[in-house]
Amino acid sequence: MLSADQLIIVGVVASVITQGLRLLSEKFGFVPSKVVINVALLVLSALLAVAFFGIPELGPEPVSGFLQAAVSIAGSALLVYNIVLDKVLMPPASKLAAEIKFK
Repeated sequence: MLSADQLIIVGVVASVITQGLRLLSEKFGFVPSKVVINVALLVLSALLAVAFFGIPELGPEPVSGFLQAAVSIAGSALLVYNIVLDKVLMPPASKLAAEIKFK
């Protein structure tokens, strides 16, 4: 569960990304593909998840500890990713969303 402060941070990050994509589209005519946007947002979401929740300890068994840490980070990143993706492709950015190349 994200706290109110974390949701504000996610909202600000999503706004910055949306404005950056608009700037690229309007000033430079560059509209990234859906794949590029999804990969960038997923990486950003993973970084925010680690910043919010930290990296879990690996424990005594490295393989199972690594898998548990990866699942924990991936779950948190997915939560952040869904919020950010919604904000980036919401109605204020619908013109941008319409221009994104869906391949």
